[in-house]
Amino acid sequence: MDKNRASKQAGHKQANNGSGLHLTHNSSVFFMDVLLQQTTTPGSTPISQNQEVVSSGHAITNTGQLRSGKTFVRVALTGLEIWSDQDKIRVDKSPSDTLNRFLEWRTRELLPRLRHDNAQLIMGESFDGTTVGMASQSSMCSKDRSGGVNVDHLVSVLGVASTIAHELGHNLGMNHDTADRRCQCQNEPRLGGCIMEPSTGFMPGQLFSSCSARDLSLSLLHGGGMCLFNVPQPEKLLGGPRCGNLYVEKGEECDCGLLDECNDPCCNATTCKLVPGAQCSSDGICCDNCKLRTGGWMCRQPLGECDLPEHCTGASPYCPPNVFLQNGEPCEEGSSYCYSGVCASFNTQCQMLWGPNSTRAPSVCFSSVNKQGNKYGNCGQMPNGTYIPCPSKDVHCGRLQCQGGNDRPLLGTSAEILTTKVKFNYSDFVCRGTYFHLGDDVSDPAMVAQGTACGFGKACWNQQCQDVSLFGVEDCQSKCNGHGVCNSNKNCHCDVGWAPPDCRSTGHGGSVESGPARAPRGTSPFLWLRSSVCVCVCVSVCVCVCVCERENRRNTPDNRLILDPRDKLLQHKYWRLRREGLGDTVARSDDTPDRAKQTGYNPTHFAKAQPPHH
Repeated sequence: MDKNRASKQAGHKQANNGSGLHLTHNSSVFFMDVLLQQTTTPGSTPISQNQEVVSSGHAITNTGQLRSGKTFVRVALTGLEIWSDQDKIRVDKSPSDTLNRFLEWRTRELLPRLRHDNAQLIMGESFDGTTVGMASQSSMCSKDRSGGVNVDHLVSVLGVASTIAHELGHNLGMNHDTADRRCQCQNEPRLGGCIMEPSTGFMPGQLFSSCSARDLSLSLLHGGGMCLFNVPQPEKLLGGPRCGNLYVEKGEECDCGLLDECNDPCCNATTCKLVPGAQCSSDGICCDNCKLRTGGWMCRQPLGECDLPEHCTGASPYCPPNVFLQNGEPCEEGSSYCYSGVCASFNTQCQMLWGPNSTRAPSVCFSSVNKQGNKYGNCGQMPNGTYIPCPSKDVHCGRLQCQGGNDRPLLGTSAEILTTKVKFNYSDFVCRGTYFHLGDDVSDPAMVAQGTACGFGKACWNQQCQDVSLFGVEDCQSKCNGHGVCNSNKNCHCDVGWAPPDCRSTGHGGSVESGPARAPRGTSPFLWLRSSVCVCVCVSVCVCVCVCERENRRNTPDNRLILDPRDKLLQHKYWRLRREGLGDTVARSDDTPDRAKQTGYNPTHFAKAQPPHH
């Protein structure tokens, strides 16, 4: 984000964010836990742990509230740290270097002790040029990239609030509101315009535009923001309980906002108490007509094959916290790996850049381009800005190479396109790469994503092809007794019919976090009798069939279900089918070659340490 240096502001009225905080149980509500860090750099606004600082923090996070149709993102301030003794990282004039150092420190030091979705650094020193902030594009919820750095460049707290909201927008996948996008902003330019405009003037932006709403919807549609489903713990919110802040805190039964904005028939906005006869407030999806839904009702469907469903517990109006498959689980027929709940495949990344008709380029394209060590092909940059040529083993973790798709990338208008023609084995290949300059405050999104498969049992991490064990993949076949998969918390998500935590005994499925996958049923003597009769009949039929066909099967190969413990692809299919209630309907190990031909997946393709072609 750039600035046109503004003079002092005084008496600026705090703006209504225009998000319309009227929620119903049909709304898609997302929650962002933000933690602020303040440097000791001279020139920053004096910070101390008092109510004034907390109020400033609330002003900063309130500016970031966003509503798009039925999609509403609440920003919750869950932490505020001041580096009172000395700065924990080196802060200098380079925004990209400062950002990278802060994100590395966050991953190493901050996340292990304070849970949060996103961290923003506020500093008093200015960057070179007119940049007042920088963030990683589409990185919300990621362990290593979810954050930004911001310069406290205006006297009014709304100035830095708008800057932080701008960088949070980039984390959420929003691009700049450039003239060619024809964005609609409901705030006049003289009143600051909208938050995602490339530069800010005397009045800071306070609203999100129609383009920002579209960008957010697209990001969520592609699985971004997997952590935003989780309701913040009220006791961790800074500032103390306040009736009307939309969070149910100590002493409250509900909180639907201020009296003039509350639209909840189950909640008294004045007292933050439930109305007589109500069990819950309607802002929870597990609440229907002021009554709790039955346990087992699916309140959150999987957003993709790397996500897991959540179900109402029957005791809370809120859907359980979002969990997904652990990082490193195979996806897309074993050609990719799950990372942060998303299947990090080359094809998906190409389609997000070039449109739905784009696919990954052949391996020769990655090798030819990414070994160059320039802005069009590299494996990252040195602190001095020099591009790093990719070693042979890392070429698939550098700049993304695609084929087909639109003439121009979908992101931004300042993309530089590199089209490379490569001849290999008497065939000509056309490789398409791009270099983005979306603004000084945005890191380049055209690099291969973390977790993308780069070889057999290997995935990209920090532009290097490393063993997938780096993600801590566990053998769920033994931990979950063959009746479930491991989720992002390293707990078993059991198939329907088996009970957490270890899927050893019968139960309703799901995990200790996600609620029962099936509603509890009665256990009357009649049901037990009916079940027993059914079992006896089934056993009798099976015995008869086995006796009648014994001679026919004597000379045929053994066709029992056999899962090779080394075959992660079959294990993944087997677990997925069991979760979907299809029992043992899965290809046998002796059927693997033919099935591989049908799906286009070649189990031996990675033997040459190359990603699969699609």
